[in-house]
Amino acid sequence: MPQYFIPAENIRAGEFFAGPDEANHIAKAARARPGDEIEIFDGKGGRWRAAIKTVARDAVTGSVKEKLPSPEYKTRLTLCFAVVAKPALEEILEHCTEAGVDVFQPVMASRVQFDLFSDWERRAPRLNQIILSAAKQCGRGLLPALRKPEKLDDLVNAGGPCVFAAADGLTPDEAAKSLAGKPDVKLFVGPEGGFTKGEAEFARGAGAAFMNLGLYTLRAESACLAAASALLTRLG
Repeated sequence: MPQYFIPAENIRAGEFFAGPDEANHIAKAARARPGDEIEIFDGKGGRWRAAIKTVARDAVTGSVKEKLPSPEYKTRLTLCFAVVAKPALEEILEHCTEAGVDVFQPVMASRVQFDLFSDWERRAPRLNQIILSAAKQCGRGLLPALRKPEKLDDLVNAGGPCVFAAADGLTPDEAAKSLAGKPDVKLFVGPEGGFTKGEAEFARGAGAAFMNLGLYTLRAESACLAAASALLTRLG
């Protein structure tokens, strides 16, 4: 059953209200009618079964029924990924939302070829929409956050456990053991060609762990998904 995003402020006293965007999906795409049951979520971890009362092109109302499970990994994972071209960027946001990433943090590093700083305000709404669509599809109750791009050095210097995807790193099992019990982890995945030697040495000097993703070279979007899944399934 598909689920629909209803902001928390639109869920009150056992009733919900869907505005124009979601109403259009419910009424036109799903062709829902009064009496039909749907699943709704508020993006803050809440999911419910609901029953539709009224349907219009720009508004849908209904009653909230039972609360549904909204499982999340206990480890809050921030994916710090090197900025990539549009198709790969959108794949990272979509598939890593499905994998359980909590925060998306674009990283500006030496080998990054694309600039999101100068065009961030225009791009951000589209990127957030991709995250929302993925959360709706995979049944998450919590909507991942998307942060403005930051420099690699600043993110590492901010503190907290960091792990870098690298060919010379630990196995995922070993890396997970070194991070066990840490509630918040930053996972770094580099651009084409990886992080530079200087960037890697800087991270090691700051105490970052390094994790190997297997025998072969992965594209950036594949590496993000593989690394996030490898850590979250082990850390829980």
